[in-house]
Amino acid sequence: MKKIFTFITNLTLIGFVSAQASFMMAKVNENGEFSVEEIQAPEVLLYPNEISPDPFMTFEAPAFQYSKNTRGLTLADLDNDGVDELLIGIDQKFYAIKGDGSILFEVDVEGPILYPPAVADMDGDGDLEIVFNFGFSTLTNGTYVLDHQGNALDGWPRTHSTLISNAPALADLDDDGIMEIITAERISGTSAYIHVFKLDGTELNANWPYDIGSVSCFTPSVGDINNDGIKEVIVAGYNTGIFAIQPDGTILSGFPVYDPSVAYSYQSPVLVDLDGDDELEIVGANHGDASAYYVMNNDGTYADGWPYAIGNWTYAPPTVVDLDGDEVYEIFVGNPNFSEGNSLPTIYGMSPDGSDLANFPINKIGGNEGVITVADINNDGVMEIIFGSNITDSEGYGYLHAYSVDGSGEIDGFPLRPRGFTYLNGAVVGDIDNDGMMDISLNSYTLNFGASTDSLFISSYNLNVPYDESKILWNGYKGNNTRDGLLVEEIIMGTEDMTQNPISVYPNPSSGILNIQLKEEVSDFKINIFDLNGRNVFTQKDTVSKSLRTYNLSHLPPGTYVVQLIVDNQRKNLKWIKK
Repeated sequence: MKKIFTFITNLTLIGFVSAQASFMMAKVNENGEFSVEEIQAPEVLLYPNEISPDPFMTFEAPAFQYSKNTRGLTLADLDNDGVDELLIGIDQKFYAIKGDGSILFEVDVEGPILYPPAVADMDGDGDLEIVFNFGFSTLTNGTYVLDHQGNALDGWPRTHSTLISNAPALADLDDDGIMEIITAERISGTSAYIHVFKLDGTELNANWPYDIGSVSCFTPSVGDINNDGIKEVIVAGYNTGIFAIQPDGTILSGFPVYDPSVAYSYQSPVLVDLDGDDELEIVGANHGDASAYYVMNNDGTYADGWPYAIGNWTYAPPTVVDLDGDEVYEIFVGNPNFSEGNSLPTIYGMSPDGSDLANFPINKIGGNEGVITVADINNDGVMEIIFGSNITDSEGYGYLHAYSVDGSGEIDGFPLRPRGFTYLNGAVVGDIDNDGMMDISLNSYTLNFGASTDSLFISSYNLNVPYDESKILWNGYKGNNTRDGLLVEEIIMGTEDMTQNPISVYPNPSSGILNIQLKEEVSDFKINIFDLNGRNVFTQKDTVSKSLRTYNLSHLPPGTYVVQLIVDNQRKNLKWIKK
């Protein structure tokens, strides 16, 4: 893309120093209702005003009046043609939209859809299921499960009388090979139900729903945080702290973590092993009197160097990636900072020890508490941080930014200028028009508050570089379509040094025969194989001492799998392709 620059002479620049320009800034309250205020900033600090380039695909639909879609679009290939569709709920319709703007299907829903869907092959039949929540305030609320053609599954929708302010998460809690649906229902100021639904619409067991004692606006995260073989559901109540709930409804030792100065809303966390001890940390943000970014250990204590105080509220979910493949993760979180006349920290980048990364925070006009995508979108070998804004210009055009992590600033062609606010949202990177080139898609919306009908816009832009999935490190809300917040150990290919006993996996790809070759004989050996939806599709423990093990996995459908090897208490994940 070619960026249009605005050249200003020194004389003109001097005249701009005291000139003020108008922005509109969006906010959201605890009930999910939006507000807008007009703010002023020096005109010299304006971003380029040209609304360029034009998107190659646009889609527009009426938007829900009182609140708006948050956390962005979803990419998934529903019809198995090798090309992703764009998935989004707009007001009381759910859409699957193809890259040319045509509609694969649309489904009428009883209430407004405000969060992105979770998408996975939940039952292993080779087709995707789509799960989303709907509702607002006194309107009908509930959860839908659709098949890949847009038909409701038996037992769905499940309706509720109270508000749902989160997306569903998908995970196989009971290890039966079928994923469950984990979601939160707001009951009152002193009650919120955490549900675990099976695919047939019933609760997992008699211990669900679980009442966490205050409002929950928190998409659950799911993972075995203490590596004991039992997955935990990580949720938070507005003023009752963070909970780690086991499938039988018991609370993990050390939880809930409660601090009367801390509150939680919308900052759904990431679960990741930051320190290499095979146990997961909880990475997130909170608001309240002690607003901060945090890394919490699996016993409920804060990790060394955390929390990281920020001094004002944020609703930002974190993004966690390994930028340079050094097996050290980086953490990125947004801040809604705005001060009339000043650029302020907007995107924070932090190391696992809580220190600032080089070239961070990013300072700019307009804050962020939406989804942060990380990808190399200009093919220069350096990752970009891609994020929206809480402001529009006075004409109602918003911003999608892309800053290089090397500190060189915003890349050529950005910010993109869609119609409306990008507030609380983000962007997804893919190739939805199947032209072999990378593209970026986002949603934005107007905020008229009853003066006229609001609209939601989807805009897709061609980035003019070859599509390469390996250059996308984090793509959309919570990093993957299950919304479970679980970031697994980096997947490697081929041979990996397991310190004292190197190991190789071959052939790769293969038609089903998988050989595991170690340099030395071992008797303590376990293999787990997971599909890319996180389901364990094969497991075997072996106590016979030998160096070569062969498995016939021809029964597995073609695709990419994660092979997890546990050898003498060392654990490695490798990518294996079944032809």
